[in-house]
Amino acid sequence: MSFLTEPAALPSLLIVEDEFLIAHDLRRMLTKAGYQVVGLACSVEEAKASIDEQRPDIVLLDIFLSGARTGIDLAHWLNRFAIPFVYLSANLTDGILEAARVTQPFGFLTKPFREKDVLTTLDIARYRHAHSEEAKLRQQQTIQIAVNNAIVTIQDREALCLAIARQLNQLVPFGYLNLRIGLPDESSFYWLMLEKYADDTFGRVNLAALLRNEPDELLFEKLDREAPDRLGEVKGVFTGEAFDLLCETYITARSCRDNFGVRSLALFPVQLKRNSLTTIILSKTDADGFTESDYQAVNLVIPQIALALENLLAYEELEARRQIKAIELAIVHAFRNGINREAILAEVAQAINGLIPVDLAGMYQLDGTAQTGSTVQKENGHFVPVAGQGLPSLFAGDDTAQADLRVLLLKPALHVGIPFSGALPNEFYRKNSDLQSSMYVPVFIKDQLMASLVLASKAPFAFTYKDLRTMQDLSVQMGLALENLLAFERIKTLSEQLELEKIYLTEELKTNHNFGEIIGSSPAIQAVFTNVSQVAPTEATVLIMGETGTGKELVARAIHTLSARKERAVVKINCAALPAQLIESELFGHEKGSFTGATEKRIGKFELANGGTLFLDEIGELPLELQAKLLRAIQEKEIERIGGKGPIRIDTRIIAATNRNLQQEVAEGRFRSDLYYRLNVFPIRVPALRERPEDIRPLAVYFLRRISKKLGKPLTGIAGDSLLQLLAYSWPGNIRELEHVLERAAILSQPPTLRLAEPLSPAGLSAPVYGGPPVSGDIQPIEETMRAAILAALKKSGNRIRGHGGAAELLNLKPTTLEARMKKLHIHMPRR
Repeated sequence: MSFLTEPAALPSLLIVEDEFLIAHDLRRMLTKAGYQVVGLACSVEEAKASIDEQRPDIVLLDIFLSGARTGIDLAHWLNRFAIPFVYLSANLTDGILEAARVTQPFGFLTKPFREKDVLTTLDIARYRHAHSEEAKLRQQQTIQIAVNNAIVTIQDREALCLAIARQLNQLVPFGYLNLRIGLPDESSFYWLMLEKYADDTFGRVNLAALLRNEPDELLFEKLDREAPDRLGEVKGVFTGEAFDLLCETYITARSCRDNFGVRSLALFPVQLKRNSLTTIILSKTDADGFTESDYQAVNLVIPQIALALENLLAYEELEARRQIKAIELAIVHAFRNGINREAILAEVAQAINGLIPVDLAGMYQLDGTAQTGSTVQKENGHFVPVAGQGLPSLFAGDDTAQADLRVLLLKPALHVGIPFSGALPNEFYRKNSDLQSSMYVPVFIKDQLMASLVLASKAPFAFTYKDLRTMQDLSVQMGLALENLLAFERIKTLSEQLELEKIYLTEELKTNHNFGEIIGSSPAIQAVFTNVSQVAPTEATVLIMGETGTGKELVARAIHTLSARKERAVVKINCAALPAQLIESELFGHEKGSFTGATEKRIGKFELANGGTLFLDEIGELPLELQAKLLRAIQEKEIERIGGKGPIRIDTRIIAATNRNLQQEVAEGRFRSDLYYRLNVFPIRVPALRERPEDIRPLAVYFLRRISKKLGKPLTGIAGDSLLQLLAYSWPGNIRELEHVLERAAILSQPPTLRLAEPLSPAGLSAPVYGGPPVSGDIQPIEETMRAAILAALKKSGNRIRGHGGAAELLNLKPTTLEARMKKLHIHMPRR
């Protein structure tokens, strides 16, 4: 069985001949042989128009045509579009023949034509053209492989550009190469220009020199973020007038022309998988430096260049991620092993500097206001702490500036170029450190803003939005590390505070002033209990007044025990027990080296009592110069250690006590009136023991039990005469004196009854004396003694109880107390 095969279709032809008869004779001849003649043209212009309308496979071209342009001119144009042609000629001179050969025709036909010669020449031209295209294809494939092998593994931008330039120069010679990579999503732009030297090597062109004549002074400084023009959106070959128009529109083309004498450009867009605007620009100083075939040849290797650029950018992303991971590990290491916050920040800044060059770094904790922070700056390649240059210290005492600063640091921000000078702290940095760019990166802990990281550089356009996003990613790890650091610092602070409280309470337990409870049921002490129960649940400052030894400290402890602060310690300081030089250190603490003898840091009683209660005993003895500092601590809720760097917030309730008349002290200028009014929010007067004689017996019994246990003596009671003396005595030393009298008597007494070793006497003290006959040798019951004293006082006062000179005043009793006792002893006033 045989199969019929269709003959291969013959190519289409265009005949360019200005002699009509010859053109028609060729057309008849070729049509008869099976060729498709797409048209006849008699001039270069007609031929171009016909080719634009329908591209032929082969052109039969007469060398001599009507018009100003010859067939040789058309041949050069055909070469640009890779269209094969055969010359038609007659009577050629050597010069014309040489010019025709330069155009590389696929054959010559000499007039007059024989049909056999025409068909044979066309067959040869077809064969040569087919094999020429195949050779070109093989050459292009070889070039593509060479370009791919030369550039695909390069992982450095400049090295890649040099490799691309060397490979393209073998394909199409040029004078200059520009590679522009714009990444809008990252707000970054990369531009590299290479110049070819005489030995066919390439060197980098300084872009600052290229753009030095441009009026925009900030153009060069913005090159890392944006392209200087939109030349990357154009493609094709530009020569002659087209090139001049390009220079009028685009800065890049104009600068290349004015500075390097460039006269022609070939622009090749490079399509990447990511959102980018990437362009390769080849340029020459020749006016007709590039042909269409040159453009097509380069365009064939653009996909290999795109692949190499994709690999390079992917490698850079992986390398950036690796660096970020390394920085994260460095951050964790810094926060774990740092001696203090400045050392931690210096190590973190050193790690960040490897990815994003910086000259200064600051970390500012935002706890209500930006009051705590650290700053380090680069010196000789290493970061060192900056003393007194932090943002908070700049605006210390300025509440408005502090609030503005906090708002500024609350959100991520980038300040470069002109916008930098408008930011609040940046003007300070620019004047003091020559810094011209900054970034603010907030640091969150469990969705709560805790700090802000500030990075600054002396370069005017040092940072991009890509850098800002990178730092925001790093801030997550920094937040975790900061959370651990703050937790560790808090644990350390609480441990130190608990240790100090333990030491303090241990010392307190060793003293004799820690009564287990307040003993008494008299109306006077019950009034104190009422006041304590009213003020304890509040946060009000309490001023406790009363004579020495009345139990003011026990009242203060009772207030603390009934308050919401009962879980924390009540810290006591006796303002009269310390020299004036040490009281400030005891109250507010001091830093190491703040004064001679300050060999270590010590926190004061205010910090020790943070969250609890501070009891200031003998407040009337506080030196006048320290009263102002105490007022500020009570009023502003903040203190400052001696030698400290800044204020420390405190949450301490103040209870003060005094045995002085503070109003008289204020009047005499020994006590500040503003401090008195700040303390006198809720005054409580503790009555003297002589004002509550009903409580003497239960107090004596309580002390007897405690003293008996302490001495190991089984004392079970008090002798009657001794008890009468206790009840009749005025007790100028109050409860403290009662305890000491009983302890002395217990030491001298024989069990089981306690007897006073000697009669009680004021011993020269000016104590109040109750009216009544002196105690004789015959001991009378206490009721009779009291009855006699009251009757004597009534007689002396003319039977008046109240008022000046009344019986209550003579007996140093309240009128209501005297009336109650008269009722109890059945003493009636005579009717008038």
